[in-house]
Amino acid sequence: MNETLQDSLRPYIEKLDSHQIYKRLCSIQQLRIFMEHHVFAVLDFMSLTKGLQNEFAPITKIWTPPKNAKIARFINEIVLAEESDVMPPNYGQQNYLSHFEIYCLAMEEVGANCLPIKRFIEDIKLNSSLDLGQLDYLPFAAKKFMETTFSFIEQGHIHEIAAAFCFGREKIIPIMFKAILDEIQIAREEAPMFHYYIERHIEVDGDVHSHLAFEMVHSLCQDDALKLEQTKEAAITAITARSQFWDEVSSLCEKAST
Repeated sequence: MNETLQDSLRPYIEKLDSHQIYKRLCSIQQLRIFMEHHVFAVLDFMSLTKGLQNEFAPITKIWTPPKNAKIARFINEIVLAEESDVMPPNYGQQNYLSHFEIYCLAMEEVGANCLPIKRFIEDIKLNSSLDLGQLDYLPFAAKKFMETTFSFIEQGHIHEIAAAFCFGREKIIPIMFKAILDEIQIAREEAPMFHYYIERHIEVDGDVHSHLAFEMVHSLCQDDALKLEQTKEAAITAITARSQFWDEVSSLCEKAST
């Protein structure tokens, strides 16, 4: 499964690895545009994660042992870091925050518009079954990206959700974020929390997590030909959605430079 699947996904990952968006973060204005869109991907990542946690480490009134303790530990580790990670040293009285909240702090730090994401959070609290198409305040590119994510969660089998999580997030996030650090022309002093967020993700989403994510997918598929094909299609869909997301955000950043 490993080599065959990796080979089929390589062209899509390489396209993402060399995307032009990483060269577009040349000014604070461009960074604001990037963050105002990307924050929605930061948010919907947790929906994928929670879907997997519900499968491998569900919260029930009466506990029973997990189906797979190794994967349950992996998912719980992801949730621990994502929902309550350490803050930078000497950052006020707040020692722990979710990655999403850290990202929102980074947005406020550079003057990005946080109103759409805050409104979206409030709408979710009122109605978790939102029709994204009806929310006209959402950035168009972010809306399209989230529609792909939520289609996995609402309609996909668990191995398809795992594929979107593994290949659409855990495998590619370190690659993308390393590219951002290599290309960004905004100094740490100008956006310290953004740099911290990116570096922290590279640190926690390294080889161990990506390996365990792949192991999770393998345990769900085994040698089932149909599941393997569905896993490949889900992975391609997730990676392609990210590439299209970056295409549209990159175009907006380029326009901001003229």
